[in-house]
Amino acid sequence: MSIATQPPLSTTVQLFCLPYAGGAAGAFRELRRVAGGRFEVVPIQLPGREERGDEPPEFSVSALADEIAPHTGRPYAIYGHSMGARLAFEVVRELRRRGLPLPERLLVGAAHPPDRRVPLAATTDLPDDAFIDQLVRRAGAQPELRDEPELRAWSLPILRADFRWIRAYRYLAEPPLDVPVVAFAGADDQEVGPGDLLGWARHTSAGFGLRTVAAGHLFLRDAPTELARLLAEELGAPTEDLGTRAGEVRVSAVPSPGVAICGVTPYASIVEALDPEEAGWIESAAEEERDRLAARVAAARQALGSATGVPPDRFAFTDPATRGAWRPVGDPALESWRVLVLPLPVRQGEAVLAVAAPYERILLRLDLAPGWAP
Repeated sequence: MSIATQPPLSTTVQLFCLPYAGGAAGAFRELRRVAGGRFEVVPIQLPGREERGDEPPEFSVSALADEIAPHTGRPYAIYGHSMGARLAFEVVRELRRRGLPLPERLLVGAAHPPDRRVPLAATTDLPDDAFIDQLVRRAGAQPELRDEPELRAWSLPILRADFRWIRAYRYLAEPPLDVPVVAFAGADDQEVGPGDLLGWARHTSAGFGLRTVAAGHLFLRDAPTELARLLAEELGAPTEDLGTRAGEVRVSAVPSPGVAICGVTPYASIVEALDPEEAGWIESAAEEERDRLAARVAAARQALGSATGVPPDRFAFTDPATRGAWRPVGDPALESWRVLVLPLPVRQGEAVLAVAAPYERILLRLDLAPGWAP
């Protein structure tokens, strides 16, 4: 491995960055630019990419830890995007095994938690055209991959090697990290939604945060200024000229003004209250999924009704299957409202968190204290 370096900034936190599948150190170039020295963006270049293009595109967690280990004597954090998040998690665990100073934060973006499978990895063995089509449609890969032979020839071996690593990865249980974990989700990401990233809370004993970004799966590429502002907040860096987040909702384990949070789990007692279309949608799901889906719809109805005062029988939801915010229909007064429904990890298994807010796109900041439980 090799670190793509920049001049040291002694007063700032080093942020080591690991890329998404098929990505390289250059994926963090714009993030470095908009960060403007508030924190030190230190991309790690994986083999087979950019200046290391003559090497086989294989990597190991141990080699990545070797690269970061000499730099752990000063404040640092690690950010990984998609595949890079899983890599970052394993690197931190490897540094812990070596008895080295751990990062101030583990920052993960657009990634399923390590104890969950990655559905997109199942596409690894598809023919080239079908494989690329899946990446473009589901993960925001460049559409040019379909039509530019040179780009395909360079990218496909790296993409396939990275997805083979993702598919082969097996999570081995260890104690949770004594490092705060902050997860970043694209508000429009239909592959890894905010609810998926909540699962990272199981892997830390030092506090967990969830932040959403107004973009899709590759928000590192598409919304670098917004991501830089959020990262700066986490790293204690100035944020005044990095913009604001219109429509942001900040919650903790208790409701905030204008926001309703509901935890609902019983199925039998709530199915009668559903809209007939919603009830039919739930009944058509696999039997083992019905309780969970009914709880999500009920929590969304309670949250929106509590926040707006509109009786639940005056509205329904257009697509309760979406990983993003739900859109209510039926009452014109609710046209601008959205509800974000998240499976909240608790000691007993799973509760349902529903957040209702009068915004087309809910930008969420959720924090769970160390050892949080309902």
